[in-house]
Amino acid sequence: MVALPGRSRLPLRPRLKLAAILLLALVVASVVGNRGLVRVYQMHQTKVALEREITQLTANNAALAEEVRALRTDPGRIEAIAREELGLVKPGELVYEFRAAPGPSRPPDVR
Repeated sequence: MVALPGRSRLPLRPRLKLAAILLLALVVASVVGNRGLVRVYQMHQTKVALEREITQLTANNAALAEEVRALRTDPGRIEAIAREELGLVKPGELVYEFRAAPGPSRPPDVR
């Protein structure tokens, strides 16, 4: 074998093996490394979940802001809450309570 100036002295076969090993190492690093494809996919899934949560929290925030506005400006809303949650009544009103009828009684299991 004649060596040319500036050329590697390794025969072709070992150079191909070395190139294949380097290529394999590069592929493995790009798939499973800290910035590999697996990590990128996980970060994308996290991003999607966080965007979904942000959308839900924004909607909840808007609903709460509307409830605050109603409580500040609508006396009827305050009265409704007082009646429903605190059981308050106006003077002269009668309150009727309806209780669920008891279910049919069953005889005890005899074994």
